[in-house]
Amino acid sequence: MRFLPSVILCLALPVSSGFGQDLLETDVLGEDIPSQEIPGQNYLEIDGLTSTEPSKGIQGVKAPPLGVKNWIQLPEGKEIIDVSDYQGKTVVMLLFQSTCEACHKRAFPTLKMLVEKFGGREKLAFLAIQTPFEDFSDNTESKLQPTADEFGLTIPFGHLAKTPGFHSVNAAYNTGGTPWWIIVNPDGIVEYNGFYLNPDIAVENLEKILAGEPLE
Repeated sequence: MRFLPSVILCLALPVSSGFGQDLLETDVLGEDIPSQEIPGQNYLEIDGLTSTEPSKGIQGVKAPPLGVKNWIQLPEGKEIIDVSDYQGKTVVMLLFQSTCEACHKRAFPTLKMLVEKFGGREKLAFLAIQTPFEDFSDNTESKLQPTADEFGLTIPFGHLAKTPGFHSVNAAYNTGGTPWWIIVNPDGIVEYNGFYLNPDIAVENLEKILAGEPLE
């Protein structure tokens, strides 16, 4: 798991969400589980885990533009895409870096599973965006296609590095590192964001959204 420096501003409007977490074992990540609350904590079923207020993400607010210009595997006729292109749909986004171990070991397999299960649904879209904030010489745009091919994913892959003084997905969504999951509901509101996505709970709640049922 890759973490950004702790200078990111705290979230002003924490909102609980119906998407659970995928708590990764420390031997996989080489990192301890963050001590702050993970967004969507009420859907986390881990014995003895306590929580405080979340400090990353923009859960519960309108999803800002991605501003990503470099894409591969776009729908026919498209040169760029953004959240606004998916109005009325639920958008599941995975932010990653090619050097991020947890992205490859846990996040991309989860994304692949979700795409295989829901990829044909008209009201659901999937995106993967590389958002480098370190190791820029390794986390390059050239890594998009090999990563997509590695996991057999044909969804759109984008690339936008975090550069001081310029727009980035990292800053717009106040991300905490990679992997970072963002789920935007059909009304364009960030329904969930965080490091961890519980695959089983994600499937359950995406089914509810597609059926028009409320999340608990």
